[in-house]
Amino acid sequence: MNTKKILEIIAEKEKDYNFNDDIANYINYNAVKLDDITELEEYLQELDENGDITNTEVIYYATAMDYLKENDPCLEFSMKLASDMGYELKNINSELLASLLKTENNKDDYQKFISEVIAELE
Repeated sequence: MNTKKILEIIAEKEKDYNFNDDIANYINYNAVKLDDITELEEYLQELDENGDITNTEVIYYATAMDYLKENDPCLEFSMKLASDMGYELKNINSELLASLLKTENNKDDYQKFISEVIAELE
């Protein structure tokens, strides 16, 4: 499969997700053979090592509360994430909790995205 077709599949699958940026912006075409499925899958995994694609900052109280209300109304998961990352209760607010949770959800979504792209190529 040629590079253009692979990039079309990536762009099409990415529409179903809300990542920070277009994944195609992070692909170094000289660093990977896009037509080798195993190499492409490994490369896509490595693309987000710094979290450039999945790390998210939720700003504004109302936006954060809406996200938490929809995705973690009891705050159980987001509080556990904050605790696991070493945050103290006095440093936690709704924006931080929403940011941690959205980033974690984006990481999960990114793994699903990679699986979908690879499945489409096989």
